[in-house]
Amino acid sequence: MTARPSRKQGKGSWLLVTLLSRWRGRAWTAAHLDEVQQLLRFASLFVLTVAVPGLALGYFGLTSVRSESLRVESEIRDSGQRMIDAAWSQTQVFFNEFEDATRTRLAAGRSPLENPREISPALLVAFRLDHTGQLAAPFAPPSPDIPNEHSPWFSPNRREAVTVGQESSGTENIERLRDEATSARGVYASGQARYALGRALLRSNQAQEAERVLLEIIEEYQTVREAHGFRLADLARLKLGEHWLTQTPTKGIRALQALSQSLIEAKWVIGQGGEAAVAARALELLEDHASRDWLATTRGRLAEKTRQSFWADQLMNELTLLQLTAAGVPSEGTEFFYRVSEQVVWATTWWGSELFAFALDENVLQSQLDSIVKGVSRGGGDAEVRVINPQEEPPEDTFERQTLAPYLPGWALISRPIDAEVVGALKTTRIRQQVAIILLSLLVIVVGGFLTIRMVRRELDVARMKADFAANVSHELRSPITQIRLKGESLQLGLAEDEADRSEHYDIIVRESERLSRLVDNVLDFSAIERGAKRYDRRPGNVGDTVRAAVEAARYNMETRGLTMEVDIPDGLPIVFHDPEAIGQVVQNLVSNAAKYGAEGGWIGIKARVASRSVDVAISDRGIGIASEELPQIFEKFYRSDDPLARKEKGTGIGLTICQYIMTAHQGALSVRSAKGKGTTFTLHFPIRPPGESGL
Repeated sequence: MTARPSRKQGKGSWLLVTLLSRWRGRAWTAAHLDEVQQLLRFASLFVLTVAVPGLALGYFGLTSVRSESLRVESEIRDSGQRMIDAAWSQTQVFFNEFEDATRTRLAAGRSPLENPREISPALLVAFRLDHTGQLAAPFAPPSPDIPNEHSPWFSPNRREAVTVGQESSGTENIERLRDEATSARGVYASGQARYALGRALLRSNQAQEAERVLLEIIEEYQTVREAHGFRLADLARLKLGEHWLTQTPTKGIRALQALSQSLIEAKWVIGQGGEAAVAARALELLEDHASRDWLATTRGRLAEKTRQSFWADQLMNELTLLQLTAAGVPSEGTEFFYRVSEQVVWATTWWGSELFAFALDENVLQSQLDSIVKGVSRGGGDAEVRVINPQEEPPEDTFERQTLAPYLPGWALISRPIDAEVVGALKTTRIRQQVAIILLSLLVIVVGGFLTIRMVRRELDVARMKADFAANVSHELRSPITQIRLKGESLQLGLAEDEADRSEHYDIIVRESERLSRLVDNVLDFSAIERGAKRYDRRPGNVGDTVRAAVEAARYNMETRGLTMEVDIPDGLPIVFHDPEAIGQVVQNLVSNAAKYGAEGGWIGIKARVASRSVDVAISDRGIGIASEELPQIFEKFYRSDDPLARKEKGTGIGLTICQYIMTAHQGALSVRSAKGKGTTFTLHFPIRPPGESGL
């Protein structure tokens, strides 16, 4: 009969049946179609859930390994870019604070030229220019008409008179100075001569005339400077204050304080340090006369203005260029414009019709940027951020670059790896980790697939053994039933020839009935065991008596088959908790197996002995034996040996499983020893209870 799939099985099953029929034949295909279909379904499921994901994982894993190097570099780039963004943001905050502070002062009517460091720590000096580009504050541009000691209107005799007047106070010298002061031509020469005369008069203790001369100088020569750039009026005020300090201290203190404050508030000329020197001398004279707080405050103001004067002188050339570019129409709004020069960074902004120029110290800006960069680079991983100025070239391994324009044109923030070797090692480590994860995942998939295949094979084997079990049980049931029916019909129809023949028929009916009963008991017990419903009534008793009863029940059947049973069960065995019916079933199963597989030996041995903590009952035969590789499997349900000699005997494959379960339920054990072709020994191990202990 040809195996045909039903309509529900579909075209796939039809194709499978066609291929198997051509390969293995129709009979084999019909017998194993369900098993092959089940295997095919598993194979399809395995391919979809294990093989395909495993291959995809391997492919994408290898692809990711190849791109891991680029990924590491990308991560470092991203880290560097984040740090650059943070540094740029803080740099903007720094310059925005400077611009906002400047605008706040201007809006409040305060000059940003006073105490510029309050606006920004990087501010060296600030200037105010008018709409024509001329310097308006806080200093005045250099005056080209200020004389020096080589001026042509200083005749040799006048120079000598001035010098002598500064060094002596004799009557002859005073007269010469009076003549010089009267006859001097030009404001600078007469002013110098009159100042020298006033000093000489003070040294000659002619205080009244000296004060008159010095006061005239203060009134008439406000802007006239002597050869060294000092204003004659300032020198006269200093000399009078010093004189009054010794004669009338209160008057002298007021005069010197007024002098120092007016000099600090005055508009100094760039390149002339006279005002600073005169103010410093005035404060020196007031050291023991003015209050400490006033002196400290005034000295601080003087030091700040002196510092600004120094930088104004240093930046005069750049300021001249700035003046040339500043003339014209003021820009709208208060936007700041930045320009990097050789010495400083210039920041300019228009306020109304006036231009304010701020000189920012590059060193302070560099230090501020380094501090910002150091802060954002802390904990930045494998990337670092640096500041480069216009004179520096960025390193070859620079990842990202951010210009600092408009604040610092030509300056930039760059990111780069901290150490190329460290980056290389990181790439190697990450690749190794990736490969390890991929290999581990593939290993898990392979192991899972292997275990799944093994499990499915086992399930298929169990399914096959169940099918064999059903067939064997059917055969085992048919054989005794057939014998019982034939012998019963013979007796019923009177076909037995004599009493001996009838007795043989009765014996066969009884033997086959016992065989049928044992088979049914095994099947029922196995079913109860599978459901977990089997219970045993264990009670104390002599296990030797139980074994003897089971052996005697099987003896007749064994002897009719020509087998010799050798029983060695001593009297007085220890009491063992057991279920006599269940243990009898175990003994009969083992004796029946010995009869089937040990018939060629013709001998079955049953021997009991007392071990250290158990009573052992051994059932032996001298038959075909069991291969060593099959010993671990013989207690598995439905297992039948592949040995052709064993296959000749029919069986269900559950007898030994039941025996082991019963012994385990009795807290005992069932062991086996066997050698191929030499026989087999099964040993029941019954635990001996300590005195006074009871079992359930």
